[in-house]
Amino acid sequence: MKLAIALAGSFALALLGCSDPMLAQSPAPYTAPAGPPAAPTAFPRGTTDGGAHQAYPIILAHGLDGFENIGPIDYFYGVADALLKDGHVVFTPEVDAYNSSEVRGAELQAFVEDVLESTGAAKVDLICHSQGGLDCRYVASNLGPKIAAVVTIATPHRGTPVADIAEGDLPGPAKDAVNALLNVLGAAIDNGQMDMNAQAALEVLTASGAEAFGVRHPDSPQVRYYSIAGRSNGAPGDDGCATPTEAPFIARWDGYDDPINPLLAATGSILSNDVSPPPLNDGLVPVASARYGTFLGCVPADHLDEMCQIAGASPGVGNAFDCHLFYRQLADWLVAQGD
Repeated sequence: MKLAIALAGSFALALLGCSDPMLAQSPAPYTAPAGPPAAPTAFPRGTTDGGAHQAYPIILAHGLDGFENIGPIDYFYGVADALLKDGHVVFTPEVDAYNSSEVRGAELQAFVEDVLESTGAAKVDLICHSQGGLDCRYVASNLGPKIAAVVTIATPHRGTPVADIAEGDLPGPAKDAVNALLNVLGAAIDNGQMDMNAQAALEVLTASGAEAFGVRHPDSPQVRYYSIAGRSNGAPGDDGCATPTEAPFIARWDGYDDPINPLLAATGSILSNDVSPPPLNDGLVPVASARYGTFLGCVPADHLDEMCQIAGASPGVGNAFDCHLFYRQLADWLVAQGD
């Protein structure tokens, strides 16, 4: 009997059955603004941070699917609307819920090419969460000069120990690891066997799988690669998050810590108790694995908080991290970099 396991999160929460009107139609024509860019609109809480708005369309690339049991909710909850109100051009593609990043990446590439053709834009920016970051690297490797920047958020560029334990590559409670990982993946088990597409996704999230993926799909020298990590379970931004290139829209949150969401307690526990020394992480992805290209720092957020989930709820008691503000300032920061 087929058991669909759907708790929140994983290397992405692409919310099964989620619908977005921007997915059901061709990208709207894009017209570059005439004259100097408009001044940025005010940010929440009375701040006025930010720069001129982005000339390139932004594509928000999701991670693995999950959350089947709570209905249609945007993966990046409210992010596209927030960026659109600020004057950015935003698209939210949908790729396979569970599959390798070659398959998902090819689907994302087709969407990117459609956006480029339909809008007339010379380039796009890719903002990518979790496994979506590997998909974006696939696209950038192939499209090079058509990608201005890739920004990965909590992407397991070097895999995650949870996937390694589940695959038997690291010692640990393999059965518990598989169950916990599948719970957050929302994957399907049929007669004790993992769905083949979910297996393909799991393999690329191991250390060896992620390394092999990078060999097959090298970075393009024409693309700027930025990365951001999440830190949770009360961990401060210590040496694991240190970087000489910390972005100001991340530094503003350095004084806050994040209590991990109970839905990530199982995988967070595996990282804390079965990996020595316990890695600084967001409940699923270690900071060391999320660091890639120009590392911009860590936000006090677990793997769900990073995409403004669940449904825009507070990231936790004592944590003032504002997910929508984070994405709005990230988008304007890209403009200031010339991306």
